[in-house]
Amino acid sequence: MDFLYNYGPALVGLIAAISIAAHCWNRFRPASVTILIWFSVALVIGQFVFFPEGNENQIDLLIRFLVFGTLAFGPAALLILFSLRSAKFKSGLEKISTADLVLTQTYRIGGVFLILAYLRGDLPAEIGLISGLMDVTIAISAIALAIHLRRDGQNARGLVRAWAIFSLLDFGWATSMKFASFFGVLELNPDPAMLGNPPLLIISLFALPLGIFISVYLLVRTRKQQVTS
Repeated sequence: MDFLYNYGPALVGLIAAISIAAHCWNRFRPASVTILIWFSVALVIGQFVFFPEGNENQIDLLIRFLVFGTLAFGPAALLILFSLRSAKFKSGLEKISTADLVLTQTYRIGGVFLILAYLRGDLPAEIGLISGLMDVTIAISAIALAIHLRRDGQNARGLVRAWAIFSLLDFGWATSMKFASFFGVLELNPDPAMLGNPPLLIISLFALPLGIFISVYLLVRTRKQQVTS
């Protein structure tokens, strides 16, 4: 069980990165290269401890928190910006079907590691149990939704939007809990510091920003499709 917990998040991320890169290779090659480099960098940074136990230096903790937040949300912001401003990036994304974009989120099955962290006493129920179950639900529903899209994609835009919104709510919940705990608004037990430490850090650096981007992009895509139809 310890082996699964310690190496599982990185393994799920690796499988996701390789699968996405392989799928995009003949459709949008820059995306393949980017996803592999991104995962490699996230894997290396994911070995650092952002929130060491016993650190009471508030300034140091704030700096660590800001760096962690930038690394977790910065890539999503950049990808969203490119998808809106870069014609080449938009053209490449259009070659990837909505069903395939939804399927990328099957890696959210990694939510089982948040549940394991809760059971081990490393994360509070508000994140380990609730966010973990939401992640697993999103991963399983991604498969069902992708199958439905391949059969009746034209009439499933509402389902895609609802699914994407639920995906963002999952991220929003976990993020709000982390922020509320760090700034003392909520007292969670234990403190959700493990989201910024290995082995779960890879989730925050890779799975979270990629999931945010995919969800936002799907909302934008389905909105445009609705307007032009």
